[in-house]
Amino acid sequence: MRRFWFLAASLGLAACAQPQQSEDISQPPGAPPLKPIAVDQLPGWQTDDTQAALAAFVRGCQALLLMPIDQTLGGNGYARQSGGEAGMWQNTCLTARAVTPGDQGAAKAFFVTNFSAYQVDESAKITGYFEPEFPGSKNAAPGYPVPIYAKPHDPYLASLTRAQIDHGALTRKAPVTAYLTSPVDAYMLQIQGSGRILLPDGRVLRVGFDGQNGRPYTPIGRLLVAQGDLAPGNVSFQTISDWLSANPTAATALMEQNQRYVFLRPVGNLPDDLGAPGTLGVPLTAGRSVAVDAAQIPLGSPVFIATTDPVTGQPLDRLAVAQDTGGGIHGAGAADLFFGAGPDAEATAGRMMQQGQLFLLLPKGVPTS
Repeated sequence: MRRFWFLAASLGLAACAQPQQSEDISQPPGAPPLKPIAVDQLPGWQTDDTQAALAAFVRGCQALLLMPIDQTLGGNGYARQSGGEAGMWQNTCLTARAVTPGDQGAAKAFFVTNFSAYQVDESAKITGYFEPEFPGSKNAAPGYPVPIYAKPHDPYLASLTRAQIDHGALTRKAPVTAYLTSPVDAYMLQIQGSGRILLPDGRVLRVGFDGQNGRPYTPIGRLLVAQGDLAPGNVSFQTISDWLSANPTAATALMEQNQRYVFLRPVGNLPDDLGAPGTLGVPLTAGRSVAVDAAQIPLGSPVFIATTDPVTGQPLDRLAVAQDTGGGIHGAGAADLFFGAGPDAEATAGRMMQQGQLFLLLPKGVPTS
């Protein structure tokens, strides 16, 4: 039945029409409000480097086109009906691959022609993440006492709390990806979900997400505010790192209040300008890949972000692609923009806690009911 549905979609035989541009979308309980907007009327659309977004979208299509057509991508309500399965993206992905790379006009025409856009909810919280760089070693050595583990094969070991792991419960029982100099570096690397470990011989070990222990995630920035150590408007990667480093005794207990432990694995050789693979399975693109709550927004979907750069105060309006997820991202009105690696990425992503708007782009011509 699903294969017949895909054939009908390919031939343009959709039985149910998509809503007109002026209509609000009727959503089931729990699904976010969606308000239609013309793609070329998105804020900042005319000045955005859309061909860079197209390159990220095509990279995501490499994964989508290899999936079974009924592979679930997520989403809720209308978003799930229009983009929640891999087969719903096949025609659009094939069209995208035929667009001349680097052609700005062709990229804009592709998105305008092939997508409908919808504002998600009334407002959104936009955060950022990046690939931090920390000194480390592939082997245990003086000065590198803190192990970073890959996910154990034993389900019981893979479900231990952070405190249990910190106190040696995985010693010689799970593969070690690398050793770092500091528990704070290890913790912050896990929070970002990927990173670059600078080895003593000058090489760089790229590491990425390898699962998590299934325990509750507790943002320690919120705990630092609650106990009066950070001001509510001063919570960032940098201020949390500084506090933990300046208070090593208290830091251990604080970090262990977050029971969630993220396992990390080597991800092999990757181009310097790409991040480790995200949840969609493709390397992330700086400034163009975004982590979302896949229960609300389908992976692979273009997502237009309208917000403000926390460093420059200038508008930060751009088309990105939902290619990752994160433990702290909940609801359709939340997005975590990937900024790459290096000092500039850290400066922006580490301070990114902005209000803004999100617009979801869904492919035209997909039958919905």
